[in-house]
Amino acid sequence: MTFRKKNNGSNKKVPSIDLHGYTTDQVYDALDKFLLQASQSGSSQAKIMTGKGKGLVKKEAEKYLKHAGYPFQHEKLSNGKENEGVLIIFLN
Repeated sequence: MTFRKKNNGSNKKVPSIDLHGYTTDQVYDALDKFLLQASQSGSSQAKIMTGKGKGLVKKEAEKYLKHAGYPFQHEKLSNGKENEGVLIIFLN
């Protein structure tokens, strides 16, 4: 898990996790640990980088988030399109 500064000029950092290289069997445990730490950090958002690839890790991550009740959306790019390889999670 890493913490990155928000792009809005704020000094707050957004917790993020990069799931590239993870197997579908590893996703639930990784997200469970990550989102617990992200929630405890006081951040209102977190970022999950699933990548696009075959979409298996992304599907597992979305399944976890829906089951756990976390609202999320795909990251918006500067051109207004969705980046389907990155999920923004709303913690509060």
